Amino acid sequence: MPRISAPSIAEHREARRDALLAAAAQLMLSGTPFTVAQVASEVGLSRSAVYEYYASAADLIADVLVDEMALWVDEMSPMVEAEKDPLARIETWVRGVLGYVKDGRHILVKSAGSVELPEARRAQVSSMHRELVAPLVQALTELEVADVRQYSAFCWGVLDSAITRVESQGFDSISEGDAVMAFIKTGLGK
Repeated sequence: MPRISAPSIAEHREARRDALLAAAAQLMLSGTPFTVAQVASEVGLSRSAVYEYYASAADLIADVLVDEMALWVDEMSPMVEAEKDPLARIETWVRGVLGYVKDGRHILVKSAGSVELPEARRAQVSSMHRELVAPLVQALTELEVADVRQYSAFCWGVLDSAITRVESQGFDSISEGDAVMAFIKTGLGK
């Protein structure tokens, strides 16, 4: 029987899974595509051992993405929920998203977008994205926007443009946040 490095087999498997996720995340942050063999090498496992945990590289990437999006939501939720005014919640949300981008972690989400995820995993990622956008939708609903779905899509489009400008073109996240909020406030007549 192989040696385990934790008090139980379940904890050992969880530690290995965490190590695989961390290695994959590091490789994704480097901005270059990776193979299962590279992830295995980073963790000190054989390539076949990785397949005990993940059916494919796409499944591994999906787990990195889901974990990262859950962390993103968990970090932003308390800040957004602390605001009582709906417009202030939107601004906190916009600034939180751009702060996350500025910190460089968004590259994980962005790089995973170039991978064809299995259908079930794609649905899970879509659900996480809806959870991320939920504070915007809720605030727009409270502001009695006539077509919340349409306006939230417009807001996300403008924010996505700001994300691209910060990530790819080196624009300042604070001034981009100011511009996004000016757009949103104008559209709301505020």
